Amino acid sequence: MLKLYIHTGNGHYIGSSVIVVSDNYETAASIIRNELNEMGLGDEKLSIIENEIVNNKIVFSKSGDY
Repeated sequence: MLKLYIHTGNGHYIGSSVIVVSDNYETAASIIRNELNEMGLGDEKLSIIENEIVNNKIVFSKSGDY
């Protein structure tokens, strides 16, 4: 079963977010780690939550208003 794996971290300025769809935690964690490394955030600890995929549900929403 596919799930959403969501990492949020401190990043350099306003924080990092990586969302992956995968059928297991280990693969998702590897994908997220590689993405963080590519972004220059190799020292950032993984902080991953796992969510079921639900039809017609908002996955991410941010107004961008600071």
